[in-house]
Amino acid sequence: MPLPDQETIDLVRQSCVDIPEGSTRLARSFYDNLFAMVPEVRGMFSADIKPQQQRMADALLSVVRHLDSPDEVARYLQRLGLQHRRELGVLPEHYPHVGRALVRAVSETSPTWSSSMSSAWVLVYQWVTANMLAGAELAAASPTAPRRAH
Repeated sequence: MPLPDQETIDLVRQSCVDIPEGSTRLARSFYDNLFAMVPEVRGMFSADIKPQQQRMADALLSVVRHLDSPDEVARYLQRLGLQHRRELGVLPEHYPHVGRALVRAVSETSPTWSSSMSSAWVLVYQWVTANMLAGAELAAASPTAPRRAH
């Protein structure tokens, strides 16, 4: 799947412009939405979700900032997809829920949110998902039991 066009990327970046580096505001909203939508995935994460929120926030903002280097970002996302499959047991059917929770979280945290940003996020998330699933397929091809967080 090709990376969305520059206009789409710019809209995604604009939605994150007011999120300071190190902030977990977006990630907190994301996990609140995800667990409300799909409560059964809560058990995939440790009881203290704060470290995961920080990792997610850092990874997401890094991906958004570096979309001008799509090959590098794609390799990173593939490694992340492999890791999520092996360590958390993330399955392909989880990705649509993650996408909905992410778009909702961005809409809740971005003061400049618009319907065009929503469409842009969907397109970028589809590209992200395609790359993460490619990495997850590598994990599935050489199965290692998923490690559950405690």
